[in-house]
Amino acid sequence: MAVLTGDLIDSRSMHDTAAFIAHLKALLGELGIRYGAQVETFRGDGFQLVMPHAQDAFDCAVAIRAGLIAASPSGERWDARIALGLGHSAAADQPYGEAFVLSGKGLDGMKKETFCVFSNEASLLRCIELPTAFLAALIDRWTPVEAQTYFLHLTERRDQQAIAEQLGKSRVTVTKALQRADARLVDRYLATMRTWIEELQDD
Repeated sequence: MAVLTGDLIDSRSMHDTAAFIAHLKALLGELGIRYGAQVETFRGDGFQLVMPHAQDAFDCAVAIRAGLIAASPSGERWDARIALGLGHSAAADQPYGEAFVLSGKGLDGMKKETFCVFSNEASLLRCIELPTAFLAALIDRWTPVEAQTYFLHLTERRDQQAIAEQLGKSRVTVTKALQRADARLVDRYLATMRTWIEELQDD
């Protein structure tokens, strides 16, 4: 199973912390429905999503960060740190499985990192850690326009013309935004993670 645990970055230093948190809750509600996740918010700006399908966890994590960055007001950057825990499902007599523990402890141990994966499967971590660090670095430099465009690309699965019409922009503008966001690389990362998780579940 997969568990995403996260918190908002510098929420208290923003001009309108309440708006930041309100947008987070609305976004999590939308994504919880989309991915069938169990969503919980806590400590004001903290959150957790329990994913029924572990292979969706990477898409959901990227969607959370993209959705927050896209909504950033002028002069500020809304974003979150996210720890993804991958582990076996909880036994009947245990309220929490290893994915909960890995995700929670993982977030506590993160310093400047914005997205990390935690697992007791050493071979999986060896494959995932470096590309995930590259992914996080890509997202760290997204502008709100790039994040908004990729968010629609990821969650709506629409072509560029449809995204352009939804945003009221030209197709060329959307194409350039996706190029600046390195959308093809992010798509490849997500597809690869999905394949690896599905293979792990089949073992």
